[in-house]
Amino acid sequence: MKKLIFTLILLSGITIYADGQTDNKHFSYTTYIGTGLSMSQPSRTPFTWQIMGHYHINQRLTIGAGSGLSIYEKALIPLYANAQFFIIRPRKLTPYLECNIGGAFSTAQKANGGFYLSPCAGAQLKMSKKLKMNLAVGYELQKLERAKEHTDPYFHTEFKEELSHGSITLKVGLTY
Repeated sequence: MKKLIFTLILLSGITIYADGQTDNKHFSYTTYIGTGLSMSQPSRTPFTWQIMGHYHINQRLTIGAGSGLSIYEKALIPLYANAQFFIIRPRKLTPYLECNIGGAFSTAQKANGGFYLSPCAGAQLKMSKKLKMNLAVGYELQKLERAKEHTDPYFHTEFKEELSHGSITLKVGLTY
């Protein structure tokens, strides 16, 4: 698990460094750290880390792709498409709507990821010419399939359990 987290942090650093070498206004990158309030059973407080690349179609609309790490009772690696719409033209404080949709892979042996959806609404605060801070509130739906075992003195059984984790999320991030 430590190797996986180190690898993701290293890839984020490489992306930041590579972007600093160009002055292209059509691309930006966003990273978020977040948590949430679980709305499903079994209840787990999630931890999420996301990194996304955006292509700016115009001043108010971006599309892109992203990945990251979602931790419920198992660690999941989501891969998703992203769309972001700025409600007004970019200013010092700009509200936006964002949606991520895709799937996830599990890092555990007896688990599979599944469908991933994360719509949110937020505000972007311009800190400097290239750096912006984001604060977003949204909902995250993450499907997960895992193998469960039950043993008692008379029998042993293993079965597949399908979970659907839903949580209200709070994310803080940077766009550069």
